[in-house]
Amino acid sequence: MTRALTRAAPRALFVDLGNVLVRFDHGKTIRALAAHADVPPQDLAPGLFGDLERALDCGELTAIEFFRAAEARCGLPRIEDSVWIPAWRDIFEAVPEALEALSAVPPGILRILVSNTNALHWEGVLKIAPIEAVVDHCVLSFREGVRKPDPVFFQRALARAGVSPGDAVYLDDRPEFVAAARDLGIESFVVARPEDLAPELARLGLSGNARGPSVIKSNRESP
Repeated sequence: MTRALTRAAPRALFVDLGNVLVRFDHGKTIRALAAHADVPPQDLAPGLFGDLERALDCGELTAIEFFRAAEARCGLPRIEDSVWIPAWRDIFEAVPEALEALSAVPPGILRILVSNTNALHWEGVLKIAPIEAVVDHCVLSFREGVRKPDPVFFQRALARAGVSPGDAVYLDDRPEFVAAARDLGIESFVVARPEDLAPELARLGLSGNARGPSVIKSNRESP
Protein backbone atom coordinates (compact mmCIF):
# COMPACT_ATOMS: atom_id res chain seq x y z
CA MET A 1 0.00 0.00 0.00
CA THR A 2 1.32 3.47 -0.90
CA ARG A 3 2.15 5.67 2.08
CA ALA A 4 1.16 9.33 2.09
CA LEU A 5 2.31 12.35 4.05
CA THR A 6 0.73 12.43 7.50
CA ARG A 7 1.81 16.00 8.32
CA ALA A 8 1.78 19.47 6.81
CA ALA A 9 4.06 20.36 3.93
CA PRO A 10 7.70 19.86 4.96
CA ARG A 11 10.29 22.58 5.30
CA ALA A 12 13.05 20.31 3.98
CA LEU A 13 13.27 17.49 1.44
CA PHE A 14 16.16 15.05 1.89
CA VAL A 15 16.91 13.15 -1.31
CA ASP A 16 19.41 10.40 -2.04
CA LEU A 17 21.77 10.49 -5.02
CA GLY A 18 22.51 7.05 -6.51
CA ASN A 19 19.58 5.35 -8.23
CA VAL A 20 17.40 8.35 -7.41
CA LEU A 21 18.99 11.29 -9.26
CA VAL A 22 21.73 9.45 -11.17
CA ARG A 23 22.36 5.86 -12.20
CA PHE A 24 25.65 4.12 -11.52
CA ASP A 25 27.29 0.86 -12.52
CA HIS A 26 30.01 -0.59 -10.29
CA GLY A 27 30.46 -3.21 -13.00
CA LYS A 28 32.32 -0.60 -15.06
CA THR A 29 34.95 -0.36 -12.33
CA ILE A 30 35.26 -4.11 -11.99
CA ARG A 31 35.50 -4.72 -15.73
CA ALA A 32 38.11 -1.99 -16.29
CA LEU A 33 40.36 -3.19 -13.48
CA ALA A 34 39.94 -6.87 -14.33
CA ALA A 35 40.84 -6.24 -17.97
CA HIS A 36 43.91 -4.20 -17.02
CA ALA A 37 45.18 -6.71 -14.44
CA ASP A 38 44.04 -9.80 -16.40
CA VAL A 39 42.11 -11.28 -13.46
CA PRO A 40 38.56 -12.72 -13.25
CA PRO A 41 36.07 -9.90 -12.57
CA GLN A 42 34.26 -11.94 -9.91
CA ASP A 43 37.41 -11.92 -7.77
CA LEU A 44 37.34 -8.14 -7.31
CA ALA A 45 33.94 -7.17 -5.92
CA PRO A 46 34.40 -8.52 -2.35
CA GLY A 47 37.61 -6.56 -1.88
CA LEU A 48 36.44 -3.34 -3.50
CA PHE A 49 32.98 -2.92 -2.00
CA GLY A 50 33.31 -3.82 1.66
CA ASP A 51 35.04 -2.19 4.59
CA LEU A 52 37.58 -0.41 2.38
CA GLU A 53 34.84 1.40 0.50
CA ARG A 54 33.18 2.27 3.81
CA ALA A 55 36.45 3.86 4.97
CA LEU A 56 36.73 5.76 1.69
CA ASP A 57 33.13 6.95 1.93
CA CYS A 58 33.77 8.21 5.48
CA GLY A 59 36.87 10.12 4.46
CA GLU A 60 39.15 7.84 6.45
CA LEU A 61 41.15 6.93 3.33
CA THR A 62 42.21 9.09 0.41
CA ALA A 63 41.57 7.72 -3.05
CA ILE A 64 45.25 6.82 -3.45
CA GLU A 65 45.31 5.03 -0.10
CA PHE A 66 42.18 3.16 -1.12
CA PHE A 67 43.75 2.07 -4.42
CA ARG A 68 46.83 0.61 -2.71
CA ALA A 69 44.77 -1.10 0.01
CA ALA A 70 42.38 -2.56 -2.58
CA GLU A 71 45.29 -3.91 -4.64
CA ALA A 72 46.64 -5.68 -1.57
CA ARG A 73 43.21 -6.97 -0.55
CA CYS A 74 42.41 -8.31 -4.04
CA GLY A 75 45.90 -9.64 -4.78
CA LEU A 76 46.32 -7.25 -7.70
CA PRO A 77 49.59 -6.01 -9.16
CA ARG A 78 50.30 -2.30 -8.86
CA ILE A 79 47.85 -0.52 -11.16
CA GLU A 80 48.63 3.00 -12.31
CA ASP A 81 46.51 5.73 -10.74
CA SER A 82 45.75 6.90 -14.29
CA VAL A 83 43.88 3.62 -14.74
CA TRP A 84 42.28 3.57 -11.30
CA ILE A 85 40.88 7.09 -11.35
CA PRO A 86 38.59 6.85 -14.41
CA ALA A 87 37.72 3.23 -13.58
CA TRP A 88 36.48 4.29 -10.15
CA ARG A 89 35.10 7.74 -11.03
CA ASP A 90 33.37 7.44 -14.39
CA ILE A 91 30.48 5.11 -13.57
CA PHE A 92 27.57 7.56 -13.46
CA GLU A 93 24.75 8.50 -15.80
CA ALA A 94 22.51 11.52 -15.32
CA VAL A 95 18.73 11.07 -15.27
CA PRO A 96 17.40 14.40 -16.61
CA GLU A 97 13.76 13.75 -15.69
CA ALA A 98 14.73 13.15 -12.06
CA LEU A 99 16.88 16.29 -11.93
CA GLU A 100 14.09 18.33 -13.52
CA ALA A 101 11.62 16.97 -10.97
CA LEU A 102 13.85 18.02 -8.10
CA SER A 103 14.34 21.46 -9.64
CA ALA A 104 10.54 21.89 -9.58
CA VAL A 105 10.09 21.36 -5.84
CA PRO A 106 8.17 24.44 -4.63
CA PRO A 107 10.09 27.39 -3.19
CA GLY A 108 10.20 27.40 0.57
CA ILE A 109 11.19 23.73 0.76
CA LEU A 110 14.92 23.23 1.17
CA ARG A 111 16.32 20.49 -1.05
CA ILE A 112 19.09 18.64 0.76
CA LEU A 113 21.18 15.98 -1.00
CA VAL A 114 22.06 13.18 1.45
CA SER A 115 24.49 10.61 0.08
CA ASN A 116 26.95 7.91 1.03
CA THR A 117 29.74 8.74 -1.39
CA ASN A 118 33.44 9.49 -1.67
CA ALA A 119 35.38 12.38 -3.12
CA LEU A 120 36.23 10.66 -6.40
CA HIS A 121 32.67 9.45 -6.99
CA TRP A 122 31.41 12.94 -6.19
CA GLU A 123 33.81 14.30 -8.82
CA GLY A 124 32.36 11.80 -11.29
CA VAL A 125 28.80 12.84 -10.48
CA LEU A 126 29.56 16.52 -11.00
CA LYS A 127 31.05 15.72 -14.42
CA ILE A 128 27.72 14.44 -15.73
CA ALA A 129 24.97 16.12 -13.71
CA PRO A 130 24.35 19.67 -12.42
CA ILE A 131 23.52 18.41 -8.95
CA GLU A 132 24.58 21.55 -7.11
CA ALA A 133 22.19 23.61 -9.27
CA VAL A 134 19.11 21.65 -8.15
CA VAL A 135 19.81 21.33 -4.42
CA ASP A 136 20.30 23.89 -1.68
CA HIS A 137 22.76 21.92 0.46
CA CYS A 138 24.77 18.69 0.22
CA VAL A 139 25.35 16.35 3.15
CA LEU A 140 27.95 13.86 1.92
CA SER A 141 29.43 11.02 3.94
CA PHE A 142 33.05 11.67 2.99
CA ARG A 143 32.74 15.21 4.34
CA GLU A 144 30.76 14.25 7.43
CA GLY A 145 32.83 11.22 8.45
CA VAL A 146 29.71 9.08 8.86
CA ARG A 147 27.37 7.16 6.55
CA LYS A 148 23.70 6.34 6.40
CA PRO A 149 21.98 4.65 8.21
CA ASP A 150 23.86 5.97 11.25
CA PRO A 151 21.49 8.33 13.13
CA VAL A 152 24.34 10.85 13.36
CA PHE A 153 24.23 11.26 9.58
CA PHE A 154 20.53 12.14 9.61
CA GLN A 155 21.03 14.46 12.59
CA ARG A 156 23.70 16.31 10.59
CA ALA A 157 21.24 16.68 7.71
CA LEU A 158 18.55 18.02 10.03
CA ALA A 159 21.03 20.49 11.51
CA ARG A 160 22.14 21.63 8.04
CA ALA A 161 18.52 22.28 7.11
CA GLY A 162 17.73 23.84 10.49
CA VAL A 163 14.61 21.72 10.92
CA SER A 164 13.22 19.13 13.32
CA PRO A 165 12.48 15.55 12.18
CA GLY A 166 8.80 16.39 11.85
CA ASP A 167 9.56 19.12 9.31
CA ALA A 168 11.47 16.88 6.88
CA VAL A 169 10.67 14.29 4.22
CA TYR A 170 13.26 11.80 2.98
CA LEU A 171 13.41 9.82 -0.29
CA ASP A 172 15.88 6.97 -0.90
CA ASP A 173 16.10 3.75 -2.88
CA ARG A 174 17.39 1.76 0.12
CA PRO A 175 14.58 0.49 2.38
CA GLU A 176 16.93 0.05 5.33
CA PHE A 177 17.94 3.71 5.15
CA VAL A 178 14.31 4.76 4.91
CA ALA A 179 13.52 2.66 7.98
CA ALA A 180 16.37 4.24 9.94
CA ALA A 181 15.13 7.75 9.14
CA ARG A 182 11.58 6.83 10.13
CA ASP A 183 12.91 5.65 13.48
CA LEU A 184 14.10 9.24 14.03
CA GLY A 185 10.68 10.66 13.20
CA ILE A 186 11.43 11.70 9.60
CA GLU A 187 8.65 10.89 7.14
CA SER A 188 10.47 8.69 4.66
CA PHE A 189 9.59 6.88 1.45
CA VAL A 190 11.29 4.44 -0.90
CA VAL A 191 11.96 5.60 -4.47
CA ALA A 192 13.01 2.38 -6.17
CA ARG A 193 14.41 3.95 -9.36
CA PRO A 194 15.01 7.41 -10.85
CA GLU A 195 11.91 7.20 -13.03
CA ASP A 196 9.81 7.05 -9.87
CA LEU A 197 11.03 10.34 -8.39
CA ALA A 198 8.77 12.70 -10.35
CA PRO A 199 5.54 10.75 -9.69
CA GLU A 200 6.50 10.31 -6.03
CA LEU A 201 7.07 14.05 -5.60
CA ALA A 202 3.74 14.72 -7.30
CA ARG A 203 1.97 12.20 -5.06
CA LEU A 204 3.42 13.90 -1.99
CA GLY A 205 2.38 17.34 -3.23
CA LEU A 206 6.01 18.40 -3.68
CA SER A 207 6.05 19.18 -7.39
CA GLY A 208 5.62 22.47 -9.17
CA ASN A 209 7.39 24.61 -11.75
CA ALA A 210 11.16 24.60 -12.16
CA ARG A 211 12.94 27.33 -10.18
CA GLY A 212 14.37 29.31 -13.08
CA PRO A 213 15.76 28.17 -16.46
CA SER A 214 16.58 24.51 -16.92
CA VAL A 215 20.25 23.69 -16.35
CA ILE A 216 19.94 20.05 -17.32
CA LYS A 217 20.38 20.33 -21.08
CA SER A 218 23.19 22.89 -20.95
CA ASN A 219 25.19 20.76 -18.52
CA ARG A 220 24.83 17.62 -20.67
CA GLU A 221 26.08 19.51 -23.71
CA SER A 222 29.10 21.03 -21.98
CA PRO A 223 32.50 19.42 -22.64
